[in-house]
Amino acid sequence: MRCTRMIDRAKATDKLSKLVEKRLTSQQMYWSAEVDFDKNTDDNRRIDYVGFKAYTPDYVTTPVSVEKGTFVCYEVKSCWNDFKSGHGLSFYGDENYLVCPKELAEEIIAKQAVDRRNLNGILVPNKSGTALYQKYELQNTHLTARTRNASEMLWAIVQAHQRPRRVEEDK
Repeated sequence: MRCTRMIDRAKATDKLSKLVEKRLTSQQMYWSAEVDFDKNTDDNRRIDYVGFKAYTPDYVTTPVSVEKGTFVCYEVKSCWNDFKSGHGLSFYGDENYLVCPKELAEEIIAKQAVDRRNLNGILVPNKSGTALYQKYELQNTHLTARTRNASEMLWAIVQAHQRPRRVEEDK
């Protein structure tokens, strides 16, 4: 899927982003968009969405509920140009997903253009465009890609909440 116009790219990104937000909310995750890691360093990375769900066996919160919780990262890509832009594709979570249109997912898989080591799957919108489903499950050989501790991940989510939102979100 090629980007033909910036307007189309922005609309596609907005639609996919809303589906990620719907998914995170329905899974009752604490989440934030545009989460920065290693800010003010040469290694600065921004992840489109990071969600967190505490570990609560039998729905009981314990002292280790935060540290054993699950962090899920989502990167949204609207078209091939966006995918190859060099921005994003930072996967720091226990689970990591690429979110894109179905045609782009098929192109990425056909060209073997994605590093499967830290990626659990590729999510695409369903036929009605109301939810995301996993089009491709990638064989992630690691139990987790996360190398950062829970407090650092949660702090980054909290800081992203404090950042002013984009103008489009306020409408």
